[in-house]
Amino acid sequence: MSLISSFFNAINALYAKKIKEEITDNNSFIVVSFLYVAVFLGLSMPWFFFFHATPVSLALVVLVILLDTLANVLFFMSMERIEVSKLAVYSALTPLFTFLPNTILHGFNPHVLISVLVIVLGVYMLNMKNGNPLIPLLELKKPGNLLGLATAVVYGISMVPTQQILVHQWANAPTLYFFRACGIALLIYICYRPRIWYPKANPHLCLRGLTVIVQWLCLFTALHYADGTLVVSLAYTSPLFAVFLARIYFKEQITLGKLAACCITIVGILLTIY
Repeated sequence: MSLISSFFNAINALYAKKIKEEITDNNSFIVVSFLYVAVFLGLSMPWFFFFHATPVSLALVVLVILLDTLANVLFFMSMERIEVSKLAVYSALTPLFTFLPNTILHGFNPHVLISVLVIVLGVYMLNMKNGNPLIPLLELKKPGNLLGLATAVVYGISMVPTQQILVHQWANAPTLYFFRACGIALLIYICYRPRIWYPKANPHLCLRGLTVIVQWLCLFTALHYADGTLVVSLAYTSPLFAVFLARIYFKEQITLGKLAACCITIVGILLTIY
């Protein structure tokens, strides 16, 4: 399920490039994208809604919404300041920031750490351009780079309360993502009041909304059954699929360096299985 989520993540990222040609404002893109997700999931709620309201579950849902809203804002703020390819390098570090709090909650697991490090290394290399692979770390003091790292930190941490909600069966995957989508769209709209009507982009937003739902429902389902750190690590292997999708649709070249990084990522995936 994590790898299916990763595959759809790659598709959604490439599709977002096309939509961003029409919707140039980041806040508009966030609000409208999550509104479509909320509408589609809302139509299914009469059949799939499940939420066990307790003080803990309510607090965790609010925490997930706040963290993921912050992560989306940080992501687009960093995108305005640094190259997307460099931002992807920092995003590859996300599983590490899921591993740290999970270690505190569940104890240290060396097998998980080894698998995560191999996957993170592969994805990190996959996103690197030619040059010194330590450059993103050496240039952390730059504001845009710090925002990119902060994005990875917040996304990684947000997976921990998300998994707790699912594991304790306080909500199912469709309901939790419905809450998440509604919350993010509402908070961003209240804070920034962006434009939300883009007639020319509606067909693409509609289709992408459906694929985003598939991506996140697969991720949430995997979080319910498996170790959160491994799930997030596998979910962030989307650059592995993006390399080949970009080759098919955008005729981008696949270099030997990218192939080597793909091999390292695949080894990490195999380590999570055996």
